[in-house]
Amino acid sequence: MRIAVYCSSKDHLPESWREAARITGDTIGNLGATLIYGGVDAGLMAETAKAAKIAGAKIVGIVPHRRFKDASPLNDMQVPTSDLNDRKGTMQLLADFFVVLPGGYGTLDEFSTSFSYINFNDVPTKQIILHNPDGLYDHLLEQLKKMASLGLMNPLSLDVIRVTSTPDELAEVIKTFAQGLQLRKAE
Repeated sequence: MRIAVYCSSKDHLPESWREAARITGDTIGNLGATLIYGGVDAGLMAETAKAAKIAGAKIVGIVPHRRFKDASPLNDMQVPTSDLNDRKGTMQLLADFFVVLPGGYGTLDEFSTSFSYINFNDVPTKQIILHNPDGLYDHLLEQLKKMASLGLMNPLSLDVIRVTSTPDELAEVIKTFAQGLQLRKAE
């Protein structure tokens, strides 16, 4: 099982956000899964990778050439990519599902591209957990609902997103998604 995590590479973020990153990594490792992430040794990416490594996860960093000098030494494998578009495409193909933690424009881009990828290619088995601490993504979620209500997208397309707001809820939803994936693979 391969779980992609999109998140910030910024340091000095709120402790509750960092805790969510650590719980995400720990949960991935305890599931015996592989972490697929941006591969950089900074911010929430580093918190997630450290916790995943401690819990026994295999770690695959998808690192654009421009950021290669910042790659994490925790990566068991590094996949070089030419740019952010190549990185997103690689992560989408490798991952079974996606976890979106707090992040900036890069994380927002990764979320949007994965959401579009899942719906456009009709692969609802790949789903997204959107961790929304402190209401960070409230406006984004409202915008998506508004677009659906105005007929710009099928309201059912929103069903691939599961929103969490606490680290404990996030861990439980990751486990639920993993169990669902295992059941689908067993069929």
